Order: sequence, then structure tokens, then C-alpha cells
Amino acid sequence: MKLYYSPGACSFAPHLALQEAGVAADAVKVDLRAHKTGDGADYYAVNPKGYVPFLVLDDGTTLSEAHVILQYIADRKPGTIAPGPSICTTTTPSNGAKSTCRRRAARAASWATRPRP
Repeated sequence: MKLYYSPGACSFAPHLALQEAGVAADAVKVDLRAHKTGDGADYYAVNPKGYVPFLVLDDGTTLSEAHVILQYIADRKPGTIAPGPSICTTTTPSNGAKSTCRRRAARAASWATRPRP
């Protein structure tokens, strides 16, 4: 698995989340001005949009939005970077209900840790 990221961009959150969750991935730094990877390769060849973050899974599947990548990491390692499945138990077995629960838990955690004036 490879995560293409650029320091100072929103791609740094998935980079840190991978480390915190203990998920093995190669981190590839991208120069967004030149659209080149750390080894000088053309980043547009990897991601035609040229945006980061961009996660390439081992099977070739790609994910390209920070919130999608963070959710993928959270689903791979429940309880490491987001509330685990036990907090989102529901009588309805639908994934939609569990996703709603996770969004509410994330919103509550975000509110609780927000900077105070």
C-alpha cells in the first residue's frame, strides 16, 4: 500500500493515521508545485488529478479523499483512530446506521477537543 502525501496539506492526517493505527504503508512525498514524487517521477502518471492524499492499495484500488482514506484506516483497525464498533451497536444491521453513528461519534469527539476561546 502506498500513500502519496504532501506536508502541510490535508494529506498529512491520513499519513499520521496510518502510523497511529500501525498499518504498514509506504509514504511517498509529493511536491505539489512541480507535481513530482520524491524520486522525481511525474505524479500525474500516478494520479491524473494531481491531488493528495492518494492511497493505492495492494490490489491497485485507489482512494483519493482524506475523509475516505481515514474511514478506510479506521475500518481496518477498529478502535485505533476512531471509536470501535462497540460504540456503534445498533438494532438495525444496515451499514448506513453504523456510518451515521460513527459520524455522530466523530462530531462529538471533534466538538469536545475543539480549541476554546
